[in-house]
Order: sequence, then C-alpha cells, then structure tokens
Amino acid sequence: MSKYRIKFSKTGMGKFISHLDLLRAFNRTVTRAELPVRYTQGFNPHQIVTFALPLSVGVESETEFVDIDFEDGTSFDKILNGLNENFPEDLYAISVSEPVFKAKDIFSAEYSVSIDADFGRSEKKVSDFFAQNEYIVLKKSKKGEKEVNLMDFIYEADVLKENDNRADIRLVLAAGGEKNIKPDLVLGSLESYLTPIKFDLTHIRRTNIFCKIQEKVEIFC
Repeated sequence: MSKYRIKFSKTGMGKFISHLDLLRAFNRTVTRAELPVRYTQGFNPHQIVTFALPLSVGVESETEFVDIDFEDGTSFDKILNGLNENFPEDLYAISVSEPVFKAKDIFSAEYSVSIDADFGRSEKKVSDFFAQNEYIVLKKSKKGEKEVNLMDFIYEADVLKENDNRADIRLVLAAGGEKNIKPDLVLGSLESYLTPIKFDLTHIRRTNIFCKIQEKVEIFC
C-alpha cells in the first residue's frame, strides 16, 4: 500500500486557510517531518496529495480527508505523529488509515450551524424556511449561473434551537461531483427569507461526510 488516508480537523483560525494554502501547509509539514512521501515524475516533481472534498473558506471542520502517497510500509503512527508535531496551529491529524471509499462516491455532507441575530424582528421562522418544498435560487457553476430549487439540495434540516437571538441547525447537504451546494448559499437564502433581519454572526462546522454505495449511505472513510 502506498496511498494513505489522513483524517484531520481544521478549526479556529484554520477556517480561513484557502485550499491552495492548505495544500502548501501539508507539503511543508510532510517535508519538515521527513516523512517518506512519493513524488510525481517529470521536470517539476511534487508530492502526491489529493483532498477528498475541499472546504469553503470560513467553514470549520472536524472531518476532512486527504490522500497522500508514502513509501510502502510506512507506519500509521509515524505519519500521525510526524504531522501533528509539525502542523501549524489549528490543523490536527485525527487518524491515518487505508482508504476504503473513493472520493467520487461522496454523496452528502453534514454541518452544524449556529446563527446569532435578532430573529424577533422577522414574522417568519427559521423552521418555516426549511419546511418549504421549493425555494428558487441562482447557483453558480463552471458553466455559469442557473436557477435551481434549493430544497432539492437539502437532504436533512433539523432546527435544534430557535429563539429571539439564536438558532442552531443541523444540515445534511448534497456534496460531491454530481450534485452539491455550499452551506453559505443556504444561509444566505435563509437570511433573505427572514428579511429584514441581518445575521450578526454565523458559525459553520462540517461534522461528517457521507458516500453512497449501491443506494446505501455510509460514513466516508
């Protein structure tokens, strides 16, 4: 085995690390830890590193995954300890294992969301928004913008707490190559729905990634 799957968290100020900077952080950490990483061939060799589902800037996560090619026989403990001893603050390697599922199998992602706002100013409720069958939004893609029904991308929405100044929500959203939505589009639509209120603070954390194998949903690992 040469491909190792590393589960890691990105919290605190780490949520502001862009995908490119995250790649650079892993490259530097692997080099500093003197781990036996494999490189591509050619005039410009680089470490073989692949992220499963890149995260939007501003979102924390306790369940990120990256695949890195190391020399055969490298121990899981050596990789885990080497990364954590050299990682920048707010990145932490949770586990190292052999890949089970493929990134293309990713089906959805779970998020924990907390919102601070003066919800008492709106006649509508957070729970009313997610109870709708249809809410049309403009979704950007590589091919441009198009109108979609946002609710088709929200698989689960549990409003765990809702009062005059705070809402806590659990969301399971479409993710992966075939169908996906970003949580900030969902929250932006919610804020628009609740006009005239404005969100004072939003905190988003990804808590799980799921894949779908033969119509069965599994936790990605």
